[in-house]
Amino acid sequence: MRKVIRTIFWLIFGLYLVIHFFDGIEGETMTTSSDSLDELRIDTLSRDTLIFHKRVWNDPSEDIQRQLSYTVSANEMLKSHYYRDTVQVEEDGTEKGFWRNLYYDIYQNDKHSLKAFEDSIRELARKDQISDHNLAYTTVSMIQDMPYHYVLSEDSCAVHTDFPCIPSQRYGILSPVEFLYSLSGDCDTRTLTLFTLFKNLGYDPIIINSAQYKHSMLAIDLPSEGDYFVHKGRKFFYWETTATGWMPGMLPPDMNNPEYWTIILDHEFQADPTRSY
Repeated sequence: MRKVIRTIFWLIFGLYLVIHFFDGIEGETMTTSSDSLDELRIDTLSRDTLIFHKRVWNDPSEDIQRQLSYTVSANEMLKSHYYRDTVQVEEDGTEKGFWRNLYYDIYQNDKHSLKAFEDSIRELARKDQISDHNLAYTTVSMIQDMPYHYVLSEDSCAVHTDFPCIPSQRYGILSPVEFLYSLSGDCDTRTLTLFTLFKNLGYDPIIINSAQYKHSMLAIDLPSEGDYFVHKGRKFFYWETTATGWMPGMLPPDMNNPEYWTIILDHEFQADPTRSY
């Protein structure tokens, strides 16, 4: 039943995109737009649909407005969705091990599908002369600017009314490709997306989760100030990704007990063996 509901969701979502962005097809490749930010491009030769996003957001690292355009293939999104929906996660009897293996599996499946997005980020860095250090801020601030959505494994969103909600998603997460396609995601959807992007861009990110706070955050070892932890001899600064304005080293006041945070997937693809989850 849940597979049927999940399939219906993506069909409805695809129909929404067509209705919202598309007016008709003429010729082999058509582009239509409802506004200046998003377009749906239909390529009948490749039998694919490309969603074109133009993101405009404030980058706090230099207090400047950035613009970035990128495309995601609908075929790649559906492949990524199918993988997440059917992957059998190897379990070691611990919740920490389960989430480590799930995140790693999705990362491995999606990492090569983000090349077009990564190329857009690198081109933005070249055009705007963004340093490697500040490019991390630029990338995170763009993800922070994307609207928050609950992503639930349950069939109902009835109890969640403060943010939009996507029900019936296996494991309660979307893959990086799904997120960049739909611009809809929760905390670990974002941390996994940024982990994948940062690994591909040459950074050393870490995903940390809290069972007590029911939340996921990113951590990175860039020079910064504020709250951090030491892992493998290096300082990693906490980084909240679900809302704008958060800088590295800023633990949310209602989630500031470091004992409640556990490394689930580090830059060497390991979980912290010294901590339970």
